[in-house]
Amino acid sequence: MCRAKNFKDVGKRSVPDGWLLPLSMVLLVFSASDLTAQTSTRFTGYWEHQFSVGYGRGAWTQLDYDRFRADLRANASRRASASAGFVWQMYRGNTSINLSDAFPESFNVPDSLTVEFQDRRFLNHAYFTLRPGAVEVTVGKQYLTWGAAWAFNPTELFRPKDLLEPTYEREGVGALSVKLPFGPLSNVMIAYLPEGNFDTSPKVLRVRHHVEGFDISAMVAETYEQPAPAAFGSTRLPIERRLTLGGDITGELFGLGVWAEGTWSERAGERWVEATVGGNYTLADGTLLMIEGFYNGRGESADSYSLEQWLGRLHGDGRTLGKGTVYAMASRRFGDLWNVAASAITNTGDGSWAFIPAVTYAFSENVDLVANLIFSVGADGTEYGSGRQGGFVRGRVYF
Repeated sequence: MCRAKNFKDVGKRSVPDGWLLPLSMVLLVFSASDLTAQTSTRFTGYWEHQFSVGYGRGAWTQLDYDRFRADLRANASRRASASAGFVWQMYRGNTSINLSDAFPESFNVPDSLTVEFQDRRFLNHAYFTLRPGAVEVTVGKQYLTWGAAWAFNPTELFRPKDLLEPTYEREGVGALSVKLPFGPLSNVMIAYLPEGNFDTSPKVLRVRHHVEGFDISAMVAETYEQPAPAAFGSTRLPIERRLTLGGDITGELFGLGVWAEGTWSERAGERWVEATVGGNYTLADGTLLMIEGFYNGRGESADSYSLEQWLGRLHGDGRTLGKGTVYAMASRRFGDLWNVAASAITNTGDGSWAFIPAVTYAFSENVDLVANLIFSVGADGTEYGSGRQGGFVRGRVYF
């Protein structure tokens, strides 16, 4: 239900505050480097407050946070720009959650193992872009978000979406990327993410092309991942090379918005396929209907998930526990102020599912209010039946 979680001993990284000084120097240089250009600087952001509750194992929990984001964008000329976003997030309430609440009771997870929600100060993104001719070079913590699917993006290698709220913002990743266009809406992109040695740093080549109303992309990527632990407290495993080939296509067919996305991956001798197919349609009254199916070649077809698989999900090594997942949504606006939506996600193998209704109200031009509930259904040990019930109320003020 909440983002910005820091899990103990799972290898999460944060961006050091030391980035602020070099970033500010870059912005100052960009603002003054070309006095003859139309230099412009824009400052925006928001303040967000969220109160959430959860119920599981016969007990209620609450979590409250404030999140402040400040964004700065400077355009020195048509060939150079810089952008940065800094986030402060402060938690209150039950900031220490027992991991036993997130696992089936049959595993007997000790109550001493916890998930910690810690206050954070971090750069959401911080990059500058140079455009020498047709080439575009971007350096820094940038957005490398790919894929055509709504909830399940197999080609998204670095920042997977939150399935309970797929549209919520995600952090950038530190990278050097070069983009070269070869036609309208078509380009070749190379991305390099310096992590450790050169040999173990992720590298991506992606080609995007527009054909007869369809956007088509293909990619090849070499990444290095640390497998999930086999048990609580077990020794960290060494990183392993992963090779990924994939692509996506999106467009319109017979009045329907349609998309498909898939990858083939190989890591440490294991090979698997991930694939997503989906579509949407808008009814005459403005109601938007959407459905998406996801196949996970590493998932299980029933509910006999091992502790290693559950830990892998927590660790981020896998998008789902099951092989087949269906995500559906219906959304409709009422006037200019209200939007009502309902989403459902189900594991087709074990029969568990989660229902997520949401209401958004535009309190004023720059103020949004959101109420969201989460109902999980299924036997203990199933993918969504072992989750918590709950919801949140959120307010956001833009400036």
